[in-house]
Amino acid sequence: MACIGASIIHFEQSFERKARYAFTTVFKILFAGLFIFISLIKTASAQTNHFSPSAEVGTYIGSSETTPFWLRANQFGVVPLAMPDFTGRVGLVYESQILSDSSKMKRSKIRWGAGAETVLNTGGGNSKVFLPEAYVKVRWKSLELWGGRRKEILGIVDTTLSTGSFTWSGNALPVPKIQLGFPDYVPLKFLKSFVAIKGFYSHGWYNTPYIQNAYLHQKTLYGRFGKPNGRFNVQLGVVHSVTWAGEADYLKDSPLAIDGKLTDNFGDYLWGVVIGKIPKVYRNNRFTNFDGENRVGNHVGQYDLAFEYKLDKSKLLLYHNHPFEDGSGLQLQNIPDGLYGFSWKRASAGNSFVKVRGVLLEYMFSKDQSGAGFNVPGTRFKGNDNYFDHAQYREGWSYFGKGMGTPFIPATSEINQEKYGGGEFFSDNRVIVYHAGLEGTVSRAIQWRTKISYSENFGTNNRPFEPTAKQFSYLLIVDAPILKWGNTRLITKLAIDQGDLYPSSAGGYIGLRATSFGRRK
Repeated sequence: MACIGASIIHFEQSFERKARYAFTTVFKILFAGLFIFISLIKTASAQTNHFSPSAEVGTYIGSSETTPFWLRANQFGVVPLAMPDFTGRVGLVYESQILSDSSKMKRSKIRWGAGAETVLNTGGGNSKVFLPEAYVKVRWKSLELWGGRRKEILGIVDTTLSTGSFTWSGNALPVPKIQLGFPDYVPLKFLKSFVAIKGFYSHGWYNTPYIQNAYLHQKTLYGRFGKPNGRFNVQLGVVHSVTWAGEADYLKDSPLAIDGKLTDNFGDYLWGVVIGKIPKVYRNNRFTNFDGENRVGNHVGQYDLAFEYKLDKSKLLLYHNHPFEDGSGLQLQNIPDGLYGFSWKRASAGNSFVKVRGVLLEYMFSKDQSGAGFNVPGTRFKGNDNYFDHAQYREGWSYFGKGMGTPFIPATSEINQEKYGGGEFFSDNRVIVYHAGLEGTVSRAIQWRTKISYSENFGTNNRPFEPTAKQFSYLLIVDAPILKWGNTRLITKLAIDQGDLYPSSAGGYIGLRATSFGRRK
């Protein structure tokens, strides 16, 4: 606790030194630097309600150079490990409905849209630009096709308070891809709508520096079972993702690849990647016995199970993400690993001055991994699942240095290097996490959200942490209206880290966000 007190004192001193700079920077850039952008959007927004522009500027302040965990986790890769001095972002989303008969104004079943967001971070004499979203989409009835880079969370979780879906949490930049599927549940009328399904099939392109010409295969399938207007339903689903193909210098002269290349053969893709079948041969001129004994590509997935119950003015959700990376996980031999969550959400804030709108409790466990040993006699379903790491893909289940799954399995580069550095790309995938979240409103206009997490980190089966690393992380967000013009809101965040895994620190963010420019019809 003394460390927390010292961190807060340093934070306050840092805040005093930077306060004037922060406020002047925020106001100058918001009302001057973005003036041209806002003026252009204002005309379009006044004529149609299909445009959704946004602009935000802010600054980070902290007692450490390292950005606290909950300020950067699940932020789609745009908040760096080293705390930036300034950040700004501009976004625009367009949703259109094509008219089949302009004279009668009948609505067509075809719609299209597009979205983009750019983020700029500066600090320490360096500037970096991110593009977390840039996509175009078209939709016919319930079927949607889109291409580009788009923010997604795959799996059943509480999307505002959760630690994040186990395998696809929004922790890294989105991978560019093309995707076809049903984003929303489609009732099956021949079953009297008691069953509804959704899912997609996609192909993506990794463009990371460490490997070239690698691809992402991804698909999901979900079913919802319950009366269409009933209070109770059960949801079952699966997320299957595979990194495959690619070539790299580190693979040359390696027994893991042929001449530094991993197979991109269509037959290997269809049977080994899409279907996940183990090859009949152990080795050929396309792949080595590593693929032959396992299967082509780095397979990462999860089963989802959820129970939803609707009350008169709120909703209860009980869910579980169960991870798998090989046959043992598919056969549920790694039970009890996974994420467990209980969520309560209120539909309306009502008239109360202070209102709680959401409560979440989560528990994550990933220590079983189908056993500590890999060579299990008498079975093809082997143990030591070693979540997110992979021998062929040196950076495992990551994209541009950040893990794509739960942030509680962090990249080694993010944790305490003196105590726990070295090892594989993910040197801490055996963890226990206790997490809680609350969100609500004050006077209906002020929104707040808080998260508190405690984790015990055991390293990996191959390289356990001695002693166990214990970590506490906290977050408070307050979002309040400040100006009617542009629906401008003041965003403040406070985060605290205390423990072994990350530097003990307190940090914060203050910024202004505008989301409406012009009169809407």
